[in-house]
Amino acid sequence: MTRVAVTFSAVGAAAEQLGVASGAFSQGAGRVGGTPGAAAPEPSVTALLDRVLEAIVDSLGKAARELDGMSAGLAETAASYERTEQLLASWHVPGGTT
Repeated sequence: MTRVAVTFSAVGAAAEQLGVASGAFSQGAGRVGGTPGAAAPEPSVTALLDRVLEAIVDSLGKAARELDGMSAGLAETAASYERTEQLLASWHVPGGTT
């Protein structure tokens, strides 16, 4: 028989940490998005700098959304493991040993 052990608190803590990281990326995206546009001497340079800032905001936002999704998925996995363990703990096989 194979024995599997899951520490639900550790899985839950990991999910929480991913949520915190997601918040940090989201906050970073907001800060970068709030950066005033540069007044470069040439309009093409200003446009390029604006596109760079926009790309950074998009990347940080995407990372935040992905981390948030992973956090939610990991939290649901931990809850599922816990429910499964509770079901197995209360499962009694007739004629089996305890």
